[in-house]
Amino acid sequence: MNEVTLRQMEYLIAVLDHGSVSAGAAAAHVSQATVSASLSQLEKSLGTVLLARGPARRARPTSAGEEFAARARAILTAVDDAVDSVDESGSDLRGPLSVGCLHTASPRMLPGLVAHFEKHWPRVDLELAEETPRRLQDLVATGRLDVAMLYSRQLERHELVTHRLGSVRLHAMLPADSPLARADEVQLAELVRLPAIFLDIPPTAELLLDRIHSRGLDVEVRWRSSSAETIRALVARGLGFSLVNAVPHPGVQSFEGLDVAYRPVAGMEDNPAIAVTIPHRARSRRVAEAIKTLRAIHHQTDPDLL
Repeated sequence: MNEVTLRQMEYLIAVLDHGSVSAGAAAAHVSQATVSASLSQLEKSLGTVLLARGPARRARPTSAGEEFAARARAILTAVDDAVDSVDESGSDLRGPLSVGCLHTASPRMLPGLVAHFEKHWPRVDLELAEETPRRLQDLVATGRLDVAMLYSRQLERHELVTHRLGSVRLHAMLPADSPLARADEVQLAELVRLPAIFLDIPPTAELLLDRIHSRGLDVEVRWRSSSAETIRALVARGLGFSLVNAVPHPGVQSFEGLDVAYRPVAGMEDNPAIAVTIPHRARSRRVAEAIKTLRAIHHQTDPDLL
């Protein structure tokens, strides 16, 4: 086999991440011809096709390309970590770090994470992704994200390495003037008498319904929305209740300025927040710092402590 270079791997990853040879070349700050020639040589060296061209010249990996790209990402990360390990300061962090988070949890987790790295580790090139639970796991498994935050009940790819961030109590979101909001906790049997408004991002609603049905209860899911803000506005209007893991700071209102109340659901087991990373790869200092910071943010924003 002819020599396979790190540069060829970098160009392949750039093309896959940006969707086309031209976009990948622009991201790598080289000509399209340079990237095309490099990838052709890489495929020749490996004796297989790595990229399939789709409509509008979109590039997607073949099965061999997807497998090779995942391993290439691991190699490039290992090289970055090796460079970091010999940094003269011995304590500085630098290089790329990609972090993913659930749409609903990102307002809670990501601002503090960004602020921490901007203040303490400005040489880290931090990239963020807000995705569905399944998409986050796929991106971590294929090496496109270094670490992602989700909830343990959402974990489907059990080959991923999990890192506990903290406990999460299921809360009911209620209209502020609801009689149920007068109690410190609410009973699930009382909640399900009301119409439910659930997040329409799989598998959120399905998991919530499973927890309700496991207690011999049923509920009418009257509305679904992919927007947490829309759900809060509907609840604030008195149109139903919702169940959430991410509870904002007290005093948060709907877009229309209407109040809502958050109360823990009695008797429901915790659903821990976790970070997931790819298996069989040494954890870089950047990833370790991200996990440590996410854990601290989760504790600082615990609704029971606010």
